[in-house]
Amino acid sequence: MSRKQAILFSLLTACVVMMLGFVPRSGSAAGLEADLVVYNGKILTVDSPNPESYSTVQAVAIQHGEFVAVGSNDEVMQYAGPNTRKIDAGGRTVLPGIVETHDHVYGSANHFFPREAPRVGETDPPLVYSSKDEFLSQLRTLVLKKKPGEWITMQPRPGKEGYLVEMQKGEITIEDLDKIAPNNPVYFHWNVTVEGLANTKALQPLLERYPKIVGVRRDARGKLTGRLGGVANLTMWYEYWPKLAPEYLGPYYGMELEELAAQGLTTVSTRLFPNHLAAYAWLHSQNKLPLRFAYSLEPASRSEITDAILARMMGLQGGSGNKIWGTGDNMLWAIGIAPISADSVTGVAGSCVNKEFPRENINFPLWKYQFYGPTGECRLQSPDYHDIDVFRSAAKYGFRISAVHISGDKAIDQYMDVMDELVKDYPHVAQQRWGIDHCQVVHESQAVRAQKLGIMYSCGPTFLFGGDKGAVGAFGVLYGEEVAGDAVIPFKRLINAGLHPVMELDSHGFHPFLALQIAVNRKDQNGKVWGPKQALTRNQALYTYTRWASEYLLKENYIGSIETKKAGDLIILNRDYLTVPEDEIGQIDPLLTVRGGEIIYSDPQFAAGAGLPVVGYQGDRSFWRRGKPGESGRVTGGAPAGG
Repeated sequence: MSRKQAILFSLLTACVVMMLGFVPRSGSAAGLEADLVVYNGKILTVDSPNPESYSTVQAVAIQHGEFVAVGSNDEVMQYAGPNTRKIDAGGRTVLPGIVETHDHVYGSANHFFPREAPRVGETDPPLVYSSKDEFLSQLRTLVLKKKPGEWITMQPRPGKEGYLVEMQKGEITIEDLDKIAPNNPVYFHWNVTVEGLANTKALQPLLERYPKIVGVRRDARGKLTGRLGGVANLTMWYEYWPKLAPEYLGPYYGMELEELAAQGLTTVSTRLFPNHLAAYAWLHSQNKLPLRFAYSLEPASRSEITDAILARMMGLQGGSGNKIWGTGDNMLWAIGIAPISADSVTGVAGSCVNKEFPRENINFPLWKYQFYGPTGECRLQSPDYHDIDVFRSAAKYGFRISAVHISGDKAIDQYMDVMDELVKDYPHVAQQRWGIDHCQVVHESQAVRAQKLGIMYSCGPTFLFGGDKGAVGAFGVLYGEEVAGDAVIPFKRLINAGLHPVMELDSHGFHPFLALQIAVNRKDQNGKVWGPKQALTRNQALYTYTRWASEYLLKENYIGSIETKKAGDLIILNRDYLTVPEDEIGQIDPLLTVRGGEIIYSDPQFAAGAGLPVVGYQGDRSFWRRGKPGESGRVTGGAPAGG
């Protein structure tokens, strides 16, 4: 380099240094001004594939809904300009937004509806009764309020034994309903809505259109009993029950999502009936959807023409591996097709299991009726359900199976047997992350098979929390307490098999941090420890509810961790998740929930101190399950609800 060139280079270098030196330490230093900065935090980014080696940082910046900076206070504050909202976390713990994989939020929203207001599947408030005569008397009163032709649909509240025994046993008949309501279609449903009793007025249009439809029960003489299940039941739902306007349902459904935001959720997933989906789509169209919302489609479930339906839906989902996708955007998207359920629930001896239910047990009095036979209701084998057709058609037309309720171990075996056959003709099935939800009982061999088939398990700690009277207690009766404790929500077993299990609630009011607590301490509502070898570290538990959960929802490249170019979803906590005593994890509360840079919940006291608006759900929390002493009166898990 010549002397003249060297002098010119030095001058240019000096100019660059001077320019950099005069750049202000806000906004333009990074070439942009963030919308929101959170600083002075203990931010657990979950940015590593290994739960024990992620980064912990002080601050983050969010612009246009995504993280643009993650690092130290000094690094991130360069993105703060005069219009940036700055939130001092005050040393508090910050987590990625919680990603929920299986929670029936439309049903949970019922407590926001006015008592007399109709909802999907319920034209009227449920009848509560303790005898057949009382039930029929209440029905008679209700019919007098109806015009001819108006529907009556509902799920009556449990009878004296905690279940609709009178209907299940056939003590309330089609003749009873016809006598009281000859001019009104009537349908009562129970057991996760898959069984019901109809009168003649309700059955007529169904049988006129589908005279040979399966699931219509008849007696030994071929006479209609009014009982429906399987394909007939769901067809009744979809094609004949009254539909409610999306703009009517949407606001109530939105309230429930706001409540979940107050618990720290920023993303939720469930399976949806078409009427439910229309309501959430309406919320999205109005820019009023509080949480990110993933859903599994139900329209092809329990149909006489499954293949024809999915052939016409082809293109709503496709791909495999890390390229699998479902139509939608980052606020509302499809994650799969749901056959609904492979069996029933433990509380009524409906789980499809490999060992017979005993007829007598003090904690499970309904087992004496054996409604579904000695090994439960195995719907994948039942000709009334056509659920295997959904599996086959899904594989054929590129859909993933997700959000399937499975309670028993025999049902899991049957599910995997179907997959074993399908992968021979459709190899992509093993790369589509087909799902099994609940993890109520998973043995070692089933964890190994799942790894080979690429199955993801969504696991509900609620099923352990119920203890002796919940799902874990039921399987303890069947297989012994040691086996049950080791097989019910066996998180560590699944991780050791090379899987990424994810967390789910499947229960309204059950706090997400209580779910994390149970994954760590394995204690039920009475403090009894089940299967301590299946306990997770706090970091592993956190991954089940963030990074790994995003994989189940097919959005691992956008949600589930705090990294640049990912969604700006986070929660600020009132206590440190990593150091609070194990038995108090369930009592942690979010002070702030942020989705895409937007505050969707703020604790009033925190908001006042930070100069923020009070946002989101501020209602009753007394019914939330937190794991506190004195909460053990309400049984969780194994009850005939959810699915």
